[in-house]
Order: sequence, then C-alpha cells, then structure tokens
Amino acid sequence: MDSDKKYEVCNEFSEIVPEMARVFKSLGDLTRLQIIYLLATDTTGKLGVSDLAARLGISQPAVSQHLKTLKNEGLVESRREGFYIYYTINRDRMVEFREHFELMYASIMEKCSRELVRKSTLDRDIRACVIFYSYSGITRGVAEGIRNASGCDLVEVTTKKPYTSFSVYTTGVLRSRKMACDPIMPAEIDVSGYNLLIIGTPVWAGMPAPAINAAVRALKGCEGKIAVIFTTCSNYPGEALPILSKALSERGVRVMAEISLNAGDTKNPDAGGELLRQIIGADPLRGLDEGRTGLEQQNVRDVKL
Repeated sequence: MDSDKKYEVCNEFSEIVPEMARVFKSLGDLTRLQIIYLLATDTTGKLGVSDLAARLGISQPAVSQHLKTLKNEGLVESRREGFYIYYTINRDRMVEFREHFELMYASIMEKCSRELVRKSTLDRDIRACVIFYSYSGITRGVAEGIRNASGCDLVEVTTKKPYTSFSVYTTGVLRSRKMACDPIMPAEIDVSGYNLLIIGTPVWAGMPAPAINAAVRALKGCEGKIAVIFTTCSNYPGEALPILSKALSERGVRVMAEISLNAGDTKNPDAGGELLRQIIGADPLRGLDEGRTGLEQQNVRDVKL
C-alpha cells in the first residue's frame, strides 16, 4: 500500500474510531441488544415502549432509558402517530456502522496476514508478483488485498480496447469460449526477477478471460517458475482453472495450487488476505525447496481449494 493510501486510511480511522467506540458502548448491554433484535425482526412497524417492556419483562421507564441511548447514537429512530410513538431500526445508520466495522476489520486482518507472511517466509527469499485481469473490479480488489497484506508487486493486465457492459457479454464471452487472446497492455510481462507468480482472472462462460490468456503468452523469463492461480466467479469456475494451469505448464511454469473464489468469498472485506492465507496453507513455496533438493516434479501435489 503506498504512503498516500496509508495516510488516507489512518486519517479515516482517526475520524471513525471515537464514533465506533460510542456505538459499541451503546450496544454493550444485553437489554439494548434484545431491543435491537426485536425491532429488526418486527414486521408491523408499530412497536412502542409498552410493547417492548412487555416482551422484555422490564419496566417502561427502563425501556425508555435504553431507547434514549440507542437513539442518541442514531441506531433507532421514532415516529409519532397520534398519541403513540413507535420505534424502528435506522437502516442508514446501520449501513454506515457496517461499513466502518468492515474497514476496521480489513485493516486488522491485513496486519494479521502480514505477520503470517513474515512467519512463513523466515528462511526463504520470496520475490512474488500478482498478475491479474479485472473487468468489474472484483479480481482487482482481491489482487490488491494480496499486495497490501504481503508487499508483493502487482501487474494489472488491461485490454487495448476496453469491453463495454454489452460487448463483455457478447464478444467477450464468445472469445473466452474460443480461448482467444485479446491485445493487452503491457505487451510483455517480464517475470525473470520473481520466484513466485500469483495469477488471477475472472471466469467468463466457464473459461479464463481472453486477456489473461494473452498475459500467459506475454510472460518473459517464466520457465521454471512456480505459480498459484485463482479465479473469481459467481458460483462455479467451470474449466477456467485447468485451462489456465495447462497454458502455464506449456510455458514451463509449475502450478502448485488452484483456488476458486465465488461471490460469497469476494464479498469478504479481507478477500485478498483470506486468499493469501489459503496460498500459504497450500505451501506453494515447497516448489522452491524441491528445486533446491532436486526432488522430482511428480512429488508435487497440486492443491485445489
């Protein structure tokens, strides 16, 4: 992560941490959490103090005090209808709180991932590079998460002629099924200085995107390298992983792990860090050790997660 990005994140944290502390404090009470649950599961939109008191088995003044605390933090809102006041969840405030929590969670997990990388590479000279293509931004987000957590280099492959929201589902899918290669930038990707390649692509019609097909052909100095490949998809990666693995094998690259991320996986704010932990768990770096000790490639066990 560059210094400007770090400054932006730190500055944002300094603004939201006091606010989150107040929210956590307001939620740090069993009765208030029960009130939140009752309001969240209510379908009538007409829960008042007396209703809540009856369901919770406490006095109305006690309910009023808890509601006041929740309202002060914007978690609950009220409306008056005649002589009655009804309470509901403030959805916008809940969404904002979730976003702040996810930012904090991603930052904490990023630091945890860095420590995991440090421990797992103590005795190894690792020079890693993430090479990826992303149309919607999902694969980019995962790749950047790996970079932020590990400090490795990042190479984004782009098509010379960008796809539109229409052409990606027509021309793009057709070219993907044909295993075609799109004209890309950069035209050449020199990986001679790396010993671990992490290559990612979205899945189009069960196949790798045409841009990543071209990226494999554009690799320079890749013979004898080890790699981990990953895909991002809605549900099932189809034949994307074995096709990409075969293409890399034909270029002399040893694929040590194949990982697929579905829509649920990529929604995780720490998707890149989680992928990195899977990569470390698969131990693709054993390929370096085997290369040094002269073990046969047949001893390498491919890992599919």
